[in-house]
Amino acid sequence: MKNDLDRLMQERGIDALLILPGENEDPYRAYLSNGARFSGMVVKKCGEPPVLIANGMERDEAAKSGFTVYTYDDYGYSDLLREYKNDLDQVKLAWYRRIFETLGVQGRLTVYGVGDINGAFRLLAALSEGLGDRVEVVTEQERRTIFDHAYETKDAGELANLREVARRTSAVMRATREWLASHRARDGVVIGDDGTPVTIGDAKRYVRSQLFEQDLEDPEGMIFAQGRDAGVPHSRGENGDPLRLGQTIIFDLFPREPGGYFHDVTRTWCIGHATPEVQAVYEAVREAHRLSVAMCEPGVPTNSVQHMVCQYFEKLGHPTLLSTPGTTDGYVHGLAHGLGLNVHEAPFFPTHGEQYCLQPGNVFTIEPGLYYPERGYGVRVEDTVYLNEAGKIETVTDCPYDLVIDLKG
Repeated sequence: MKNDLDRLMQERGIDALLILPGENEDPYRAYLSNGARFSGMVVKKCGEPPVLIANGMERDEAAKSGFTVYTYDDYGYSDLLREYKNDLDQVKLAWYRRIFETLGVQGRLTVYGVGDINGAFRLLAALSEGLGDRVEVVTEQERRTIFDHAYETKDAGELANLREVARRTSAVMRATREWLASHRARDGVVIGDDGTPVTIGDAKRYVRSQLFEQDLEDPEGMIFAQGRDAGVPHSRGENGDPLRLGQTIIFDLFPREPGGYFHDVTRTWCIGHATPEVQAVYEAVREAHRLSVAMCEPGVPTNSVQHMVCQYFEKLGHPTLLSTPGTTDGYVHGLAHGLGLNVHEAPFFPTHGEQYCLQPGNVFTIEPGLYYPERGYGVRVEDTVYLNEAGKIETVTDCPYDLVIDLKG
């Protein structure tokens, strides 16, 4: 949680965190600034609240964080541009020195942010060389950073945001199902009122309109894949393809509140009817989902839940990553991942290697699936869940699980 940051910094010998400025949406900046929408930097010293440094045009937005805000020109940025005639290397080096000296930043500094890698690399090299008398720029191991550990559990404010995004996302999923059901079919294809085929592109446009109504955005791009494409887990689907009766549709929706928290939910649908093979696979996936929910308790290693699902599917004759690494048929991915300001964050549920143990405050997905692209189908069921303080799983997604959508048009 956020209130673990100082403890984590102290344990790791980190004296200060620096979030680089940038115009991209940045989960690190959002996390430290209580979701304030601005493009500036954040400086956090161990044991002290964050300080925000914003472009003057964004000072009011930065102030919504509730933290101390300074502007770029409080540290003479415009004067430095004039002095160094737009030599940005010299400007930034002098500017950061002023900031660090004024705020008392010194010692071991770790740096985060989202933006241009070349620019960040050049800046960090300049800081290491030009400000080495004040700071030592250090890095942390991937997936073991301070932020990874802090993200792993959510506080009450974060949970409230996550629940609200879940409510609105679930409403979009339910509306989409009803919209599909309102159509009719001809020659095995779903058609609209004008008699023309309804396509995957039409469905995505409808979903986007519903997201707009719910004040949600789709920055990562939804998955709405049919038939063989549904058998390739991250296929987005082909916009021009008409919706066909009896084919599996994997609809994976992971929107967020603007600049904020995500939700993640997947349903598998068949319009009109499902084949016996698909029905049997769907029931196996639903049972894997149920078994996973039942196993998720505090102290349980996440990879043991993944192994349980693999073993369950293997008993039914499906290949999995546990015994068939690299398989593209059967169960081909991890069971779950944490969710928050990022679509994928700790805790992870790996098949091999690094372990996480579940703890109260975790918010994560549960999404078993089986995929057979050459047989023309894929099946996945995903909810987002919360491991509460009593050690029980709460499902925050609110969507029906029915496989078949009966047409009413």
